[in-house]
Formats: sequence, structure tokens, C-alpha cells
Amino acid sequence: MYEDFYRILKPTKISDIKVNNIIKYKDGIVIKEGSTPRYEYFRGIEGENIVDFIGYTGIEDLGDKIKVKAGTKWLDILRNYNIEFWSNLDFTIGGSVFFNDPISGFNEFGKIKDRVEVDGFINGEFYSGKYKGGIVINVYLKKENKEIIYERFDGNLNDLITIIKNWYSTRIPVFRDVSIVKKDKESYILVSYPKIRERLVIDLIRDFSIEKNPIYEYMNYEYWYLGYIPINDINNIIKQFEAADFSILRFRKDEIAFSLYSNKPLNPILNALEYSTVEGNNLFSGCILCGKCIDVCPYGKQVNDVFHTPLGFYTISYFEKENELANCHMCGLCESVCPVTLNITESLKRNSKLNEIRPKNVINIPNKIFTSVLLITPLSEELEDQIIKSIIYLRKKGKKIGILYLNIDFTKLIKDELNISELEKIKEIYVVTPEEYFYLQKLRKKTLVDIYHVQLLAMDELKLDKSKLHIPCLLRGEVSLSELVCSNIFLNILNSKDNIRKINKEITLCPLTAKELKIKTPLDLLGIDINENYIENIIKKVNKEINNIRDIEEDLNWYNNIDDNIIYEIYSNIIDNVVKDEKLENLLLIYFKLNKIDGIGDNIKKILTEKIEKIIFS
Repeated sequence: MYEDFYRILKPTKISDIKVNNIIKYKDGIVIKEGSTPRYEYFRGIEGENIVDFIGYTGIEDLGDKIKVKAGTKWLDILRNYNIEFWSNLDFTIGGSVFFNDPISGFNEFGKIKDRVEVDGFINGEFYSGKYKGGIVINVYLKKENKEIIYERFDGNLNDLITIIKNWYSTRIPVFRDVSIVKKDKESYILVSYPKIRERLVIDLIRDFSIEKNPIYEYMNYEYWYLGYIPINDINNIIKQFEAADFSILRFRKDEIAFSLYSNKPLNPILNALEYSTVEGNNLFSGCILCGKCIDVCPYGKQVNDVFHTPLGFYTISYFEKENELANCHMCGLCESVCPVTLNITESLKRNSKLNEIRPKNVINIPNKIFTSVLLITPLSEELEDQIIKSIIYLRKKGKKIGILYLNIDFTKLIKDELNISELEKIKEIYVVTPEEYFYLQKLRKKTLVDIYHVQLLAMDELKLDKSKLHIPCLLRGEVSLSELVCSNIFLNILNSKDNIRKINKEITLCPLTAKELKIKTPLDLLGIDINENYIENIIKKVNKEINNIRDIEEDLNWYNNIDDNIIYEIYSNIIDNVVKDEKLENLLLIYFKLNKIDGIGDNIKKILTEKIEKIIFS
């Protein structure tokens, strides 16, 4: 179904031409005549046979210049190298050459297609040298070896235009770049020049002030308009320049390169480059196809597919309403990087089809009101050791805590489809998993409840080296660490995938990951010992005591249906003797695993449960 994506030419236009073939470019591939390149998600041209360069990235240092693979973004180049010029930092270098994007340094260097050397294919033939059209494979850029100075002068637009026109009326000013920049309510001239030319331009900029940094463009707006016009036609673009949220006019001789960005459509602009959003109607619910969500989306990494991301959801859903592209865990990382601040998770919730997570072993906890509770859900109910350790840890910290079992389909909590008003009276909620912690945060909008993740509390107490910790993506706001990794365990539960991501860490804050990968959580490091053998021992002990009074039980059978409490009291006394003076961790172990235990009758289980409840909830 993904062939249709390559029919998208920009957020405002879709081609009618059917895509028949898609090739992901790799070194050594021969590009046949009639092929169409694709360098970015947000722009392309029509074609039946697509060569996708989006993942073809890398930079090779050649001394005084660099060789850059066509799918590499300008942002990644500038992070590592000082180069002579650049375009919008979210554009790829191959896309900039192919579409002839406006560049910094326009006054000195002119258009990018006339400035660079490339490796490319034209009419099915490979060539190297000056760009002469066709498909760009690699681009060669010169490094900047001069100190560049930036200076600015603020004023109203008409005065700024007059200053620049006067410069060009007498001679060509020897600036590297001459631009008028408008951002929000600011308008100013920004010039750059090599320091060695300072005395050649000093008379033109006596009233200017030093600017520390150049101006950079990003794909941070819903609509964009880039192109070239003759300088004498500047009045034809002034209204759009002023209406846009961010605008740059770059001057050279008799020509202006314009880059206008806006969060609302602008009036049509003549001479705009073909990928400009002149149609003025976004087709994908506001998504601008920038692809920034792809870099952070755990679902895309789980499936190893760029379309199992919000980008894929918004675009493929245009063509196919029924798909599985929204079946993620709504972590919201995509929203943290979305430049146009889409409410992505709300859209995903409305369209997701997640596997239900219903109770497997409902824990019948007595309905006793506590202001502080350890909350257990169907997601955490089988993490008995973590539940037990949490209770013991909190009790040792002096916290009088109850237990509340939320008998729900957990996915309704994910999708915010659940009325959890019963939690609003609680002052403190403790949880075992990062998932519960994350999805319960909405309670804070309704009540003053405090929510704590026990693993985080244990982590802080142990003063753990965070570099050795696996930090799940759902805890990104709680732990200051740049590396967030999703193990996919929870995602696999939600969408029936089977792709576990190995975690190269010694400790995890996610008990689901710990259980699957057999690594530790902070709670496991607190020295709380849970002896599974105790279960077998106590069952033997109970059965031994019952067998010892079997003859008494048989003798009292005639009381059945007359006074059942007599037999109950006998068993109750036996179990009182068995559980008295037992460690809390042993009693909790029995309590949470009792339903799974064989070897004792239901009546004994009931009495044992009642006795333990009196102890642990007293």
C-alpha cells in the first residue's frame, strides 16, 4: 500500500500517476533512464519508477571539501563541518540541488545548481562534475576557510528595501550574502562577508550592529513558498512577505531568491518552485510530512518501517482508511518534535485497534478506603514479585498503604475511554510500571492526587548510575537522560508483534522488560528477599495441621447444616497458628499467588486469604 505515498508531491498535492516500482538507493545501483528521485518525504515529482534516497546518508571528508550523500540533511552537515553555504536545514543536499533551492551566500555564489559538483545520473548514464541536471547521487561542497562576519540593521520594510536598492544601483556590494529577514514583527537587513573584505564594505554598514549567528530555516510551518523573481518585481511579493510568519529575501544583481514560511495559506506567488504549497489546502490533517516523528517513534522502530509512524498514519490513511498504522502505545514522543504542534495522540486514539488487556486473575482486595494505595491493573497483576517488593519497600518507609485493583481493560486507560472517578478521592497513588504511571497522569488535571512510580523512588534511594539504566520512553519526563529506548515488550502486547529489542543495560525501570529479558529493576536491588519455596512449605504445614485434626472433623460432621461456624473456627485457629509471626514478604507472596496454588481446598484458601488480609491491611 505504500506505493501511494510516493504519489504525494507535497502536503497540498497528490499525483494521478500510479507508482509501479520503488528502489531504495544503495551504492552501486545503476539508475535506469526514466527513474524519478525522492529525497525527502515532504516533496517530490511525478514518476512511475521511484528511486528513494531518503535513507542514503553520510559524509566523507576529502580535505578542503566534503563528499555528501544525497539524502543527508543540511542540519547534519552543519553539525560537523563549516561550509560556504546552506539551504533550509531540514532539506537534503540532494533535494536542494535537484530542486535548485535558495541558499545562503546568494549574492556571491548565485544558485546552488551552478555552484556544486556532483556524482549523478542523466538519461541513464553516470557522470561526475558540474551539475548538469538529472538525478543527484553525491554532492561535493567546499569547506569554509575564512572568518565570516554577520551584521544587521533593523527598520521598516520599505526603508530596508530602499537601502539595498541603493547599494545595487551603483555597483555590486561585495557581501557574501544580502538578505532582508522578517520574523514575527521584526524586519531587518542581514549581511555577511569574509572579514578580509571588511574595508570594502565598511562604508555601507556603519549603522549596522554585529549579529552573532546567521539565520537558519527549518520546516516549522504548515505552508512554504520558495523561488526566484527579478528584483524589479519585488513589489509583487511584498504582501506575501509581510503576511508570512517567517520570510527571507536574498538579493543578487538583478534577482531575488525568496523563502516564505507561514501557518496559513498565502496568496499565489508567481515563479514559486514546484514544491511550494501554492494550492493552499493541506490534505493530511495538518501534517507537513517533515518526517521528524520517524526519528523518535517506538512503533516505527518496533516494526522497522517508517510508515508505522504518525507520518505513515496521516498519509496512508488518506488512501486507505482501514490500516494498523495507529496501533501504538500513544507515548507522545511524536508530539514533542512535531513542528506544527499537531495533537497526534488524539488522532491515533480514535483510529487505533489495540489488543484488549483484560484481567487474567482478578485480585479480590477488600474494599477498604485508604488515602495512599498501590494500584494494580491487568498490566501489572502478574508481576507479583514487583508488587510484593513495592509494598514491603513502602511499608519500611513508614507509608501506610492499601492496595487497589483496577478491574478494567487497560487499553481503555491508554485511549482515555475510562471513567476512573473512583481514583479521584485518593491522595497518593503508587504504581509498579511506567505504563501505569504515564497513563494515570491525566488524573492530575482533575484532582490533587500525587502519582509515584515505585521504581523511580527506589532508583533515587539507591543513587544508581543512570548510564547503566534502561529508561523507557514513557518516563522521558522523569529521568534526565538523552537515551530513551523502547524494548517493545508493551508494544508487542498491544499489537501482536513479536519484535523484542535487546537492552544493553544492567537495570531497567520497566518490570515488563525485566521479566522478559531477565534483568533487574531498582526494586530488585533493595535486598528484599522473596522465597518462592515458602509457598510449598506453608501448604505442607497447613495440610499437616488439618490432617492432625481429621478425626475431630469427622466426629463433628453431624454439626453440618446446624452450625457451620464450628468447623470454620477449627480451621481458622489452625491457620492463625500457621501465619502468626510470619514475615510480611511471605504473607504477601501467599496472598498474591494463592489463586494459582494447588493442594488445598477453596474453603482453606478463603480462610487463609481472610487471615492474611487482616494482617497486611491492618
